Order: sequence, then C-alpha cells, then structure tokens
Amino acid sequence: MSKSLDNALSEDAWSVSAIIADLNDKLDDEGRPISERRADAAARVDVEMEMRQCPFEGIRQGKWMNVSALTQITNYYKPVLAEMAAFRRQAKNTDPTWDDILASVVDLLAGPAIYLLQKRNSKDKVPAQVAVGHKLAAGMFGVLREVHQRVALGNTIPLSVDSFLELVDETDALVGAAMEACAGSPAMIRKASVALIEGHADDQVEIDPLRLDIAHDLALQIQLGIFWKLYDQQHLWSLLRGEFKEQLVPCNQFLQSKIENAAKDLDSYAPPKPDSSRLPAILDPTLRLQLIAALDVDSDPQQLKEDLHTATNLLNEPGSVIGYNGDTSSLALSVANYLNTYRLFKTELSRLEQQLRGHLGFASEIPVQLGGVVFPIPQALPWYELILGRRLGEDGHLTGKNTKIAKK
Repeated sequence: MSKSLDNALSEDAWSVSAIIADLNDKLDDEGRPISERRADAAARVDVEMEMRQCPFEGIRQGKWMNVSALTQITNYYKPVLAEMAAFRRQAKNTDPTWDDILASVVDLLAGPAIYLLQKRNSKDKVPAQVAVGHKLAAGMFGVLREVHQRVALGNTIPLSVDSFLELVDETDALVGAAMEACAGSPAMIRKASVALIEGHADDQVEIDPLRLDIAHDLALQIQLGIFWKLYDQQHLWSLLRGEFKEQLVPCNQFLQSKIENAAKDLDSYAPPKPDSSRLPAILDPTLRLQLIAALDVDSDPQQLKEDLHTATNLLNEPGSVIGYNGDTSSLALSVANYLNTYRLFKTELSRLEQQLRGHLGFASEIPVQLGGVVFPIPQALPWYELILGRRLGEDGHLTGKNTKIAKK
C-alpha cells in the first residue's frame, strides 16, 4: 500500500516527493510493477520476470538483466524519448543548463505519481508509457543528482552527450538495482542521452505547460535538498570526528559504542563545504541571500538569538545523556546556525510543496510531510538532540521534550 498516496487522498500529511518514492505496490495498465523487482512481493505475483545475463560490455556484462522489463521499455522507447526531447526543447530553446536537464528527468520520474494524484484514485492503473518513462528516468536520476552535487560543491561540469555518458560510466548508472541491468544496448542509451541533452528525437510532440511547472518545482526542491545534505554532513563530521568529538561524554557504553560506530562510517577528513554561490539563481533574491549567509555560517545574529540562548542554557544544564566538556559557546553557536539553516531550507521546500499542490488542485492547508528525495533526513540533528537533551518540534525549534534514553 502506498501510504504517501493514501495520505494525500485522505488529507493527512503528505508531499509529492514522498509519493514518487512510494509506489512499490502499483501496477501499470499492462500488469507490470512500476518498480519492477523493487516492487512489493504482492505486486510481483504472476508477473513475468525473465532474467538473463547481460551481454553488453562494461560493468553490466554478465550481470542479471530483467529481459521482461526491457521488452516493455523497448515497446514504448520512441514515444518516451519524444516526450523527453520535447520537454527539453520547451523548457529552454537555447543552450540547455543542468537545471533544465534535471527537470526533464524529474518530469518522467514523477509521471506515475502525478498521474495518480490527478486521477484522485490510488487504485487506478498507471499507463504503461508513463511507467516506462519512470523506469528510464530512474536510471538517469542518479547521474543528474551526482551532477548537481558536484555543481553545489563548486565544480563546472561540461554539458554534452559525451560528458553525460562519461558520468553514466563513472557512477555505474543505468545498471539497475539488485544487479538488475535493464537499460538496453549502448545504442539505446546514447539515443536516450541525445534526447535528454540535445532535445532530438524521431517524433515531435508537445508537452502540457503544467508539466513544465511541476517538474521545475520538483527539480528545485531536489537541488535545495542537495545543498542541505552537504551542510548537514559538515555538522555531523564536526560532532563525531571533528572539533567537538573529544569533548563528548556519553552517559553509558551503549551511547559510547553508538558514537564510535557512527564515526567509522565517516571519512577521516572533513567533507567539502557547499559553494553557496551555486545556489539556484531562480530563488527569491532575499531568500537566496539568507541561504548563502546560513551556508557560510554568517547569518544575522538576530536570527540566531533565540536558538543561541536556548542552546547555551541547555548545554549548561545537568542531566544530558551526552555531556559536553568543551567550550559551550562554540557548540551553542554551531547549534544555532544549524537550526536556523534547517528552518530556512524546510520552509522553502514546504513553500514549493504548496506550489505543487496548487498546480494539482489540492488544498494547501493540509500538513506537509517532505520526502527524503528532496529533504534528506538530518543526520546531525539526532546527535544535537542527545547533547541538548531536547527534541526538535515540527516548527524547527527545541520543544522542551526530553530525549528518552536510559542512563544505565
């Protein structure tokens, strides 16, 4: 059952991004699972899943490929590529940007979710062509997310078919989950890349302008989520391997082991800092300046005043399950910056979600539950909560509720 979709239709907390990643129980109108072998077991009952070893060169060779899924993809390959190319052309008729390319892929990736939301029916079958577009986009999405992460770190990535295909090889993309190589022949992959990057395809179609608006809002959410994740990783490293680590005093062996195990998963060197100047230019200018300041740890002191006061008081209060023996003013400032940045990103991502609801005709007052694709789960936040002894509320402020970990 797609809980996210059911929430949207029953007016519980939801978001478009959460639904996109929560369709593992859905079938298309030809009876194939939208998620193929990642689908729920019940959705794969009596579905043909012929597996063969991949004949194509490179990392895929010899790995299992889902021939049944590839057969369906081949049947709808031309019309899906025509849509992809048309989106790219209509989004921008001049030279494309990586922003346009991401939106083009997101348009197809979100296709099944948008279709079901527009139908207002969780039991409807998604058209096979829409499902195939989702499957093609799923392989490309990982490449585009890597591109935008590199851009967020200040790198310049040449935009061409060849550079895109180099990234496909470098990131082992289009191989599929669970060793399931089903992206097609090298010729098919190149043809799809040409449609995506250059906007060229055999057939010419028109894309509903509403699709452009929806995809660009989703793509902007994803870009912001990348900046948030990079920022969050910096704070996690500072706590568990960096400047604050040696001063942490866990109250029991369980927490000590938890810290040590989490630290092992981090690199020995500090993660790179996001380049705030690469934030999307389309953002509201005032908000963009606020985000730049937040990412650069140079926010207006007045914005940090409340969080700084709260964090300072909590750090000097006895009884935390993870004590701190260092300079509390430095850690309190780190907490204040983190919470301010968290709220800025969450607020803008939620605003974009409300905009998406407007495009789709859904009520705006229903609570927003952002999906992990656009708002990666905070990794540093749980540690700050344990150190401060308080949980964060839905409004992004410390609520006063105690963390619940026994000290024995």
